[in-house]
Amino acid sequence: MPAFTASDGTELTYHLRGEGPPLVVLPGGPMRASAYLGDLGGLSAHRRLVLLDLRGTGDSAVPADPATYLCDRLVDDVEVLRAHMGWEHMDV
Repeated sequence: MPAFTASDGTELTYHLRGEGPPLVVLPGGPMRASAYLGDLGGLSAHRRLVLLDLRGTGDSAVPADPATYLCDRLVDDVEVLRAHMGWEHMDV
């Protein structure tokens, strides 16, 4: 599975499903891996879903510092994903 390194060195993974313009999908709920999202009820027929496993969930690594389980770090992780994918902008 594809992965990238967050700004603090934590390795984060994402899963690709479907075809079409990319759509970054973030799991909801505390500490939920992206696997439960599936193909979002068939949305993958129209969009290429980029399902991010948040830090410490799914196939992503547990961060060295548990204090990084914060919203501002998630925002930074998504920005690093955008840059990793080479996109100027993205749909989330």
